[in-house]
Amino acid sequence: MEANRTERGAARLRALIEAASEMFLDQGYESVSLDTLIARVGGSRRNIYGPFGGKEGLFIEVVTQLCADLSRPLEELDIDAEHDVSSALTLFGCRVLSIVLQPRTLALQRLMIGEGLRFPELAQAIWHAGHDNAVRRLSVWIGRKQAADQLRGDISPSDLAAQFVNLLVTGPQLRALVGIASKPLDDLEITRLTKIAVKAFLEGALVKDKKRNA
Repeated sequence: MEANRTERGAARLRALIEAASEMFLDQGYESVSLDTLIARVGGSRRNIYGPFGGKEGLFIEVVTQLCADLSRPLEELDIDAEHDVSSALTLFGCRVLSIVLQPRTLALQRLMIGEGLRFPELAQAIWHAGHDNAVRRLSVWIGRKQAADQLRGDISPSDLAAQFVNLLVTGPQLRALVGIASKPLDDLEITRLTKIAVKAFLEGALVKDKKRNA
């Protein structure tokens, strides 16, 4: 009996967080009404104030979970599955661009922009889970390629990684955020844009043929 109550409580909490996530992403922090949220999922204010202390605490929990969801797909990617530098960067870039352009990721970015001054630590957490996570993951791989003399070593791995991520993401992400993109990019277009970024990046970062330059 106690186990059943615990399971029901956990299920109710998950439903509350999921509904709150959708509402915060769609409406922003200020416009979300706890009464509307309760009417949607059932229960009472006690179900919110008990575990979270109120609307702000619930918002913090929602953003924390959204950040974990944002970083997970990239953490699961094995960049070294491709041994060729260009192929590995294309694999990584396609995954990053796909994540960035997902509707929920775009909504989270808009939330960061809209609520960043009110919740600077949460804005930093979103940035860390998205942009910084991609740069950090790629910089480790770049460091290994520099050690193997496959990428130039006169620029730090983190700077090279940041340049690649910015080169790849900035244009498509900004167009999607402000609504200029008329429709979501399909896999073929994501791959095309990624290959362009990879080519542009490697022309400045790839170690040239030493014999040819001798």
